[in-house]
Amino acid sequence: MNISANLKAIDTIKSEILSEVANLYRALSEYDEMSGGDAVTSSIATIIAMDYILARRLGLGFGSIDYKITELLEMAVENGHELETAFSDMSELRKYIKSR
Repeated sequence: MNISANLKAIDTIKSEILSEVANLYRALSEYDEMSGGDAVTSSIATIIAMDYILARRLGLGFGSIDYKITELLEMAVENGHELETAFSDMSELRKYIKSR
């Protein structure tokens, strides 16, 4: 693939991520837990997927992203991150990622 096509793809991905973040904030402002949060779930899933695709375009492997996320989660657990202390969010996500 030529460099200009790759740069265009990266710019497209960045735009899609930013647009989806705006969609997420809009969905969160209207969020109703009883409705199932489909718009929120869709936005979060799109952002995560596009982040992985951006990483790939930048020459990073999917596994390296998973590894770095796990590493960051482990540091958060060790350092007593506020969300970990109150809710065990970091350790739960770390367990989930490792079980995939």
